[in-house]
Amino acid sequence: MRVLVKNGTIVTALNEYKADLLIEDEKIAAIGTGFTGPFDKEIDATGKYVLPGGVDNHAHFEALNTDGKTTNAGYDTTYVALLGGTTTIVDFCTNEPGMNMVDSVNYRLNVRAKDRCAPDLAIHACCTDYRGQETLDEVKTLVEMGVPTMKLFLAYKGTALYMDDSKLLAFMNEAKKHGMTMMVHAENPDVLDLYRNSMAEQGNLAPKYHYMTRPPFGEAEAVSRTILFSKNLGCPMCIVHVSCIEAAEVIRKARSEGAPVIGETCPHYLVLDKHKMDHPDFDIACRWVCSPPLRDQEDRDYLWNALNRDWISICGSDNSSIPLYQKHWGENDFRAIPNGCPGAGDRMNALWTYGVMKGKMSRQKMVDVCCTQPAKLNGLYPRKGTIDVGVDADLCIMDPEYKGTISVETNPTGIEYNVYEGCEQLGRPDTVLLRGHVVVEQGKYLGTPGGQFIPGKPYGLAYDLLK
Repeated sequence: MRVLVKNGTIVTALNEYKADLLIEDEKIAAIGTGFTGPFDKEIDATGKYVLPGGVDNHAHFEALNTDGKTTNAGYDTTYVALLGGTTTIVDFCTNEPGMNMVDSVNYRLNVRAKDRCAPDLAIHACCTDYRGQETLDEVKTLVEMGVPTMKLFLAYKGTALYMDDSKLLAFMNEAKKHGMTMMVHAENPDVLDLYRNSMAEQGNLAPKYHYMTRPPFGEAEAVSRTILFSKNLGCPMCIVHVSCIEAAEVIRKARSEGAPVIGETCPHYLVLDKHKMDHPDFDIACRWVCSPPLRDQEDRDYLWNALNRDWISICGSDNSSIPLYQKHWGENDFRAIPNGCPGAGDRMNALWTYGVMKGKMSRQKMVDVCCTQPAKLNGLYPRKGTIDVGVDADLCIMDPEYKGTISVETNPTGIEYNVYEGCEQLGRPDTVLLRGHVVVEQGKYLGTPGGQFIPGKPYGLAYDLLK
């Protein structure tokens, strides 16, 4: 199949220029002008920007809830990522009940996601059932399988997600032997328990108490502790979903001292305000309960600056599309509200509208944090995350003239609501190609040839900081 994308402005993390793209056999075969047919399809990108397909470093699709049975929205809803210009998601795989991590990854690929994932798929391992050396021995196998990243939760004490410092240290010592990048959800669990339980004992149980009981210093302490471990053990680290000035400042300082740490933030921390949770109607307020919580305008301003200066290097969606009936599990106690917001389809829209179009970020920097850096972190680059000869023909053709207002109808999430409801949208992915196949046209999802598992290589972006 030969496809020509013509007359567009190509944008990568390094440059921006006018050229045509020739696609053959799912790869970019040539970049230039004057290509001759015949072509199976010609796409005229006049007046539009041709970006690499997005790589979402942080997705939770069909994630098991704490009951070990129900899940959030499944892989049949991953098409929303394509609508938003993201062509590769990196999904988290926790332990299936009774399975180790290796078997859980195989189950996720061959059962949960099989023939259901619309974009291409890479995997982060996520340990929720630690069994000492038996579990540590899986690290080498996971890397050989193409899973070179693992996340541990430092929060949620009392649940299967929680990993204490002894487990974190053991994993870090093993990971560095095999080029695995460790990732953490960094919040101090004892700080959370102190504030959350105290507030609940006073009868304060509404959703707004979620943000009131997750103070920034609890996030900053966990980030600081993790980075100290990373520096002294020589194991590179990625701190995910950084939400506040205090935590980001720890990363900025560590980076200035040469620490091998990569920071990630998310679009909801750049755009949305914690006071969304003040709404008196639980059905509305509960939608914005995520962890860490939404913060203040000062935090948003700082995080935009941090992305531009590479103190924070990646923007991932932290997509967790939780149906309202599950959010209502916490109707009488904010501590029981499942944490998470949908966002895989609005990540690049948010960065384009509130970053590029508002003058807070260049187009090249947007590509860097949404496409190139996450591909490098996960060992997917250069196959993913850039536009070059020989790479997968994953493209997001942005129409800068589009103007709209976000709703769950215009920007579906796979569930009943969109946390960006009512927000302005300037520009949109008009046409999206996955490995050369047009999957979105004029902003409409056409269907997909089927996402593939893309194995990652070890010694990703964070290891470059050791050199």
